Amino acid sequence: MNYISLINSFWYSASTNPLSTGQVSLYFALLHICNSSNWTEWFQAPNQVLSVLTGMSRSGILKARNELKQRGIIDFRERGTKTTLYKITIADSVQVSKQNSVQNGVQNGGQNRVQKSSTLKEIDKDKEKEKDRPPVSPCETLELFLSAYPLPAEKINRYLTEIAYVDCLMTGQSSEEQLLAAVKNYAERLRLEGRDKDYRFIKNPENFLRDLTYCQYLPGVYEKPRKQPSRANKGILTSSYGDMAELERELLSN
Repeated sequence: MNYISLINSFWYSASTNPLSTGQVSLYFALLHICNSSNWTEWFQAPNQVLSVLTGMSRSGILKARNELKQRGIIDFRERGTKTTLYKITIADSVQVSKQNSVQNGVQNGGQNRVQKSSTLKEIDKDKEKEKDRPPVSPCETLELFLSAYPLPAEKINRYLTEIAYVDCLMTGQSSEEQLLAAVKNYAERLRLEGRDKDYRFIKNPENFLRDLTYCQYLPGVYEKPRKQPSRANKGILTSSYGDMAELERELLSN
């Protein structure tokens, strides 16, 4: 199960059984931490970190995680004074749900020729395909995208940016290479226009992606601006030759 498949599975589950805002925030925070932990089956997620990522209180996190576990979306193990371990289980629960719905539909339609053994074989084939896939990565160029973005790391909300980045890829309108090229072009324009140091006029990366600003900077669309002269040079260029000559005569006469 890859990153985008997990997100699709999550929204499939949410569409059949709506989730609260807190539950959605907690799931995506855990998904982000799982990715940072190299997708180990069980990973640690301190409540302090979850609180920062979700904006929820400790009691809110405990309530949301219990509800997610009851729905089969996650699992967790409390370890006393040690950090709680979590596991993403939504892929398994959604797969079983889909299989059950298909099986019930076949039975209701009178097509009882489908045998359980063949169903199990198909499931085993799917599992083997999943095993053959390379280790999960949210987006191969996400780190390059973040490092190229014209804002310091401390001013970037990685959690929101990662979600927006994946959403852009899920639409199929742009590839990772195009997004990376777009952010490099955006940084170049800001630099040439002398606006790369004034962070007030630089979009947050999640908004750069969500409001489709990046489309203006895609290869074939973006036009490189001319480099603007510095303020010092502007002063020299706007001074008339007559004024400079008059100043020189005045200095020589003294």
